[in-house]
Amino acid sequence: MNTDGQKMHTYKATAVILAGGKGSRMGGADKALLDRGGEPIIAHIKRQLEPHFDEIIVGANDREKYDFLQCRVVPDIEPGKGPLMGIYSCLIASGNDVNFVTACDIPEMNPELIREMISLSSEADIVMPAGSGDKYEPLYAVYRKPVSGQIADLLKQDKRRIIDLFSVSRVKFVDFSHGQWYHNLNRRSAYLDYLKGIQK
Repeated sequence: MNTDGQKMHTYKATAVILAGGKGSRMGGADKALLDRGGEPIIAHIKRQLEPHFDEIIVGANDREKYDFLQCRVVPDIEPGKGPLMGIYSCLIASGNDVNFVTACDIPEMNPELIREMISLSSEADIVMPAGSGDKYEPLYAVYRKPVSGQIADLLKQDKRRIIDLFSVSRVKFVDFSHGQWYHNLNRRSAYLDYLKGIQK
């Protein structure tokens, strides 16, 4: 949960919320618009990030669907090429060098972890949480704008896995202990468990 009132404006960073994906494991539901206490999950994410960033971008191909967020919606430069294309398109559109990218199905933000990743970004192109057994979280990570060049090269080769970036860029990993704050709502059961947790 975001209980930290400290600003991150000194970092002059952009927050990118990726709202793409077909939600096939969620029965076709739009994960970004799932209800959380009377508001869409993506609005909950934006509200947590807003105090800390001087720019927020939503990566999505349907601009009108996210008009209610009152922030810039950036479509994929080439639709249908997955989250790597979403990251690339938003990095190109971003007004800042440092960009925190999160998926719309990770509803709770961890300001301490985000701050740690941003502070380490001067030493790397990407700063990403990693747990035991090579469990990466590439859609809750910091990407520097220049890494868009390496992404463009991968996409030209039809390589769409984010981990393909590891061999062509400077990546720094931070210890990722999921803890109670972390939820990834990629299945309906995970969403229902999450709702039970916030209702306690």
